[in-house]
Amino acid sequence: MNDSEAEPRLGQREGGRQFGVALLAGLIIVLIIAGGAYFWIEKTADKPAAKAPPLPMGAEEQAYASKITFGDFDLNRVTNFLNQQVINVAGVVTNAGQRSVLEMEVSMEFRDVGQNVILREKQRMFGAKERPLQSFEKRAFQLNFENIPDGWNQVPPAFTITGLRLQ
Repeated sequence: MNDSEAEPRLGQREGGRQFGVALLAGLIIVLIIAGGAYFWIEKTADKPAAKAPPLPMGAEEQAYASKITFGDFDLNRVTNFLNQQVINVAGVVTNAGQRSVLEMEVSMEFRDVGQNVILREKQRMFGAKERPLQSFEKRAFQLNFENIPDGWNQVPPAFTITGLRLQ
């Protein structure tokens, strides 16, 4: 065997061994970076908010619900920046009772031409970040819906109060 083939010449690298070590080191670095990115994303990602407990709707709340009315509806269809159709239901809620409403949950039923319910959605109004609806106060509201089925009869939804927290 020739000596020039057994020993690497000046400027020529040792073949497999150095390449394998470099590849292994690169793989370890990539795994460390990927693992760190995964844990950082998991730690900082927005977790879905815990579902709020249902509001009370006992005999007292049921009796008071009759003093709260919804009216003066205005319906708008707009297109958002994602080119999706959004229905805005605006109106006025009136508290004709003696107590303030701290928080209220309403169920809205959208119907088709045959008066069949095609969508039922619950939303909270006057939450912790808003001021309460005072007694004898009227307040404008606006609710947005992106998923109303095509068969909707274009009439404002029926509002039913399903929970109240009173002051």
